Amino acid sequence: MAWRTNAADRALETARELRAAAEETRRTIQASRDLVQRSRDQTLALTAVPESEMSPPAKDNGPSNDLVRSLIRTYELAEDDGDARTRALLGGVLHHVGCRIAAVVGPKAAHMVMH
Repeated sequence: MAWRTNAADRALETARELRAAAEETRRTIQASRDLVQRSRDQTLALTAVPESEMSPPAKDNGPSNDLVRSLIRTYELAEDDGDARTRALLGGVLHHVGCRIAAVVGPKAAHMVMH
């Protein structure tokens, strides 16, 4: 009889250990999911620019020629350097500056036909 009790005790202890391991695994998975979600939220917050920041200020005269030339030269140097992330970052900056120039100059001054 002691043999059966001992086996039952071991089985019960094993079941408790398995339950504890399963609970720890569940908590770890939930913590990982929370980290992934937080990372996604932070990425969205960094990439989502409010509409007010997208349009130039009312009296924007556009970027200076020196700024534009410097950015173009920096982008060319980044191409020579070969770092894709730096090129992408500078490409985004050039796009933003180009939008500012387009907003100031307008399509007529740029000799663009708009329908």
